[in-house]
Amino acid sequence: MKLSSLRIKISAAIMVTVFFISLSIAALLYPFEKERRHTHLKNIHVLLTAVFNQKEDQIANEIYADQKEALVISLKELKKIEKISHILLYNTKGQVMTSTGPGADILKLFATIDLNAIESAAEFSRLKYMENHYANFFSPIEVIGVHVGYIRILYSLNAFEKESQMVVFFFGILFFVLLVIIICLNMFLSHCVILPTSRLRDAMGQLQTGELGTQVSISSRDEIGQMASAFNEMSQMLYEQKEKLTRAITAKDTYALKLKKSNAALELLNKNLETRVRERTAELSKSNRHLQEEIDERQRAYREKRELEKRLDRSKKMETLGLLAGGVAHDLNNVLSGIVSYPDLLLLDLSPDDPGYGPIMTIKNSGQKAAAIVQDLLTLTRRGVICNEVVNVNAIISEYFTSPEHQRLILFHSNITVEVLLQEDLFNIQGSPLHLKKTVMNLVSNAAEAQPDGGSIQVSTYNRYVDKPIQGYQLIKEGDYVILEVKDHGMGISEHDREKIFEPFYTKKIMGRSGTGLGMAVVWGTIQDHRGYINIKSELNRGTTFELFFPITRKHSAKQEDIPSLASHMGNRERILIIDDVKEQVEIATMILKKLNYTPVSVSSGEKAVKYLESHCVDLLILDMIMAPGMDGLETYKKIIETHPGQKALIVSGYAENHRVKTLQQLGAGPYIKKPYTIEKLGRAIKDELLRREPI
Repeated sequence: MKLSSLRIKISAAIMVTVFFISLSIAALLYPFEKERRHTHLKNIHVLLTAVFNQKEDQIANEIYADQKEALVISLKELKKIEKISHILLYNTKGQVMTSTGPGADILKLFATIDLNAIESAAEFSRLKYMENHYANFFSPIEVIGVHVGYIRILYSLNAFEKESQMVVFFFGILFFVLLVIIICLNMFLSHCVILPTSRLRDAMGQLQTGELGTQVSISSRDEIGQMASAFNEMSQMLYEQKEKLTRAITAKDTYALKLKKSNAALELLNKNLETRVRERTAELSKSNRHLQEEIDERQRAYREKRELEKRLDRSKKMETLGLLAGGVAHDLNNVLSGIVSYPDLLLLDLSPDDPGYGPIMTIKNSGQKAAAIVQDLLTLTRRGVICNEVVNVNAIISEYFTSPEHQRLILFHSNITVEVLLQEDLFNIQGSPLHLKKTVMNLVSNAAEAQPDGGSIQVSTYNRYVDKPIQGYQLIKEGDYVILEVKDHGMGISEHDREKIFEPFYTKKIMGRSGTGLGMAVVWGTIQDHRGYINIKSELNRGTTFELFFPITRKHSAKQEDIPSLASHMGNRERILIIDDVKEQVEIATMILKKLNYTPVSVSSGEKAVKYLESHCVDLLILDMIMAPGMDGLETYKKIIETHPGQKALIVSGYAENHRVKTLQQLGAGPYIKKPYTIEKLGRAIKDELLRREPI
């Protein structure tokens, strides 16, 4: 901050303060002065009105009687009142009859009046004429309601105006005095504050540039003087410390030179040591990584071994129980042959009214129930189950829900509702319709038993392609599957019970009343016979979901209608590149494309596809989204369109459509097809994509 600026700021602050003080005094005195002037004029008005009212009748009679001498005497009596300077009388025509007062000019000014502008009442106003100020009182003169003339009285306001000028003069003197005070105060502050501050600033500037020991001469004993003394002491102290530091640095330089030589030798030794340490550290890190990888590999192998052992133990246990059940079933079949066959022979000789007819019929029914149980035991042995019939799971489910067995279940569990959700274009599977129907019946029955207080059961089917193995209740391998899902909202299955749920005769139900304990064992055997998998999702008191995975077949059942005509989907030998890392999927796609009169070419990874297209061109890509290891579908397509802009492509995957699929379509790829796909669905998608025009 500059000192001149400081002086201006101090002066400005004082002037603003004085201005506001003056303004405050003026604000206080102005209303008073205004009221004083108003009161004075009001008093003059009252005085003149009273004087006129007192003499009005006398003057009116004298005018009416045309007594001019008497009028002059009356006007002189009015003129005796202090500060009344002029009195003028007018006749009814507005002309001056007589007047009193000095000066002819004023008479010329008011020689006549405009009768049209005169009001009937008296008027009072202020006027200024030739540096003189007057109060003007004008009124008509009447006698017995008749106008006989007019009177004008001019009251001098010169003395009053001089008083007002004195007030203004007072404010001028006050402002001048305050201005003198400002100048004196400014000079005082300049001498006592600004100049000492300037010296102190200059000394600090010298100290800042390195002139240690600089002194400032200020003799005052106020705060600025104390600051100067403190500054002088600080400057002297800094000077002394600088001298001491200079001597110390000089001594230190000598020592530093010796130390530098020692450090150079030590640094050379450290470099050699650091090199050896780095080399050894690298060797240890490499060994540590190898050791950690070996540990991880052993732990992974150990976990896999435990899982394999667990699955093997489960399979052996189920196989052992199955063999045991099969042996028992074989012997029981021999025993049951008589129990089931002989009652039919006996009943032929008895009438329904015979007392023995009912007991024998009971024996027959019991034998048939026992035969059904033995049939379940035989299922566990997996004997005679030939899984070569092409069936559709939807048809199996529909057949069960119209069967007497389901009607009896609904009759017994009337508080249970069943919802069926079947995918229309469900793939076929190869298997045994009898055992599949038995599986559906057992799962639905268990779901109903798990909800004794009522609830709902959901049975659904859908196609699914498993890109990667799923570790559930079993390890589900990659492939195309038909999924049968049965879901309830019952009591759930505990972790302990899940390990034993598929063992024969293991049940939580009341034996002989709700089941035999063979239902879930039959489900397990059926799944094994159909080379499928089973998965269980359950929470206590929340419900259970059974998922059955059946491998699909592209064969058609003899009961199904022939495949619709594919003429509209046939190609014209267009080249189509199949990009998929699963060999079976490549084989299926190749077979379908050849059937549709296309020329298929296949590669097993994204990298190979990019390499192939460097020297070849194709009409369409069938691009798998998930490929491992290496580039996935999105990365592959990005590389391909760098050299083949606008390349047409179909997206196939076993997963649901996600943001990566949408990103790929934004780059120019065509429709998304979910695995497994039918020949009709794939043919229609290829035809549509080949006919699609690129946007202009």
